[in-house]
Amino acid sequence: MRASGNTPDHSVFPSVLKACAFLLDLRLGEAVHGCIIRYGFDKDLYVASSLINMYSRCARVEDSIRVFKITRQRDTISWNSVIAGCVQNGMFDEGLRLFRQMLKDNVIPGSVSFSSIMPACAHLTTLNLGKQLHGYIMRCGFDDNVFISSSLVDMYAKCGHIRTAGWIFGGIKGRDMVSWTAMIMGCALHGYAEDAISLFEQMKLEGIRPNHVAITAILTACSHAGMIDEGRRYFDRMTEEYGIRPGLEHYAAMADLYSRKGKLNDAYQLISTMTTPTGTIWSLLLSACRVHKNVDLAEKVASKIFEVDPENIGARVLLSNIYANDGRWKEAAKVRMTMRNMGIRKNPACSWIEVKNKIHTFIADDKSHPLHDEINIALCELQEKMELAGYVADTSEVLHDVDDEQKKYLLYGHSERRAIAFGIMSTPAGTTIRVIKNIRICVDCHTAIKLISKIVGREIVVRDNSRFHHFRDGECSCGEYW
Repeated sequence: MRASGNTPDHSVFPSVLKACAFLLDLRLGEAVHGCIIRYGFDKDLYVASSLINMYSRCARVEDSIRVFKITRQRDTISWNSVIAGCVQNGMFDEGLRLFRQMLKDNVIPGSVSFSSIMPACAHLTTLNLGKQLHGYIMRCGFDDNVFISSSLVDMYAKCGHIRTAGWIFGGIKGRDMVSWTAMIMGCALHGYAEDAISLFEQMKLEGIRPNHVAITAILTACSHAGMIDEGRRYFDRMTEEYGIRPGLEHYAAMADLYSRKGKLNDAYQLISTMTTPTGTIWSLLLSACRVHKNVDLAEKVASKIFEVDPENIGARVLLSNIYANDGRWKEAAKVRMTMRNMGIRKNPACSWIEVKNKIHTFIADDKSHPLHDEINIALCELQEKMELAGYVADTSEVLHDVDDEQKKYLLYGHSERRAIAFGIMSTPAGTTIRVIKNIRICVDCHTAIKLISKIVGREIVVRDNSRFHHFRDGECSCGEYW
């Protein structure tokens, strides 16, 4: 068009930018941006919205925000574009900040606005904010929108309210693949595998053909319940019946299923059949080697990880812990020394809880919380009641070369216990305690929280990096399988 001497106008550039975004061609997108400035269309609202979308799709969120800030007259489309860009690229706090700013600027959010922001609440597990948005959605009359309802199902499931997610799902008319998959994955994360399978089969009966995301959800459900025969059947059928080639996420779910059941060699063989297995999928097996105390296979798997991802922090920490758990302190120290020499630092284990619209974060033995002393007193009182109920500390996963008393002390200060104690102190009797933890909950804390739930007469929901645990009356929904 340009070669023929025709001058592009404001209706041409959005189409070209959409093509750049689809191709993820940042270099070409930047060149088009230069043309836009030279032709004087950089202040055009529709062109600016297309630029925001292009930069967001190409993972240049800072540039999309920069374009948004210099746009004089912003409409709902430009606000939606920049908010969606932040959320899709993992900048959830920034997305929420922009959404709040949109409301302050008296811009009325539409259905796309809510669909864009709800995933931020789901990922940040900010339940109270999610509930506020749900109320806003109902007042605006968008609660019958299938896309928004699907986002609400996902948000409530990821925030630990699986029953509310099910209630919303039951009210969706004309359910699509997204809404079915959100509910199936929610059941999977909460350990309700039979419900997930029932939903999957019902979805097929209603004429909806599973896609690769739905297959991932059902394989995850099988993995979290140890249903190895069902998992194999769905994995085999995805190609034969649905014409879907297994992707990384499907191999990961199957490897996780084998690993959780202790079939480590089967998991190793499965991963080895992949064309280019990543460090992440090998790490699933390495984590299982720690649980099942298979040091020889762990060394073999670790070497595979370091071949493709030499700076994998989690793998080095796991290998060090595997050596420590086996009493091989010299090898553990050597791995730690290698990490220090490479400038690699382990992210600390932390837990957080939302109380009165505020997020409180806890790290083991951290003294920064203003109620630190009161939390310690509450923990001591709980400890005494637990011991009267027959609790005996399991120090097998305390991977420090110290005596047993010191190991017990380290266990008592774990971040999830501190978060739970704070939650019990800060909420009325009978309130459900909801805690998020960034790593797998240890065996001793799992036992302790079961006892705490019975002692205080409350449901305690803990989400670790794998699944949800619903503790109630001294039992856990995971059935000791996590």
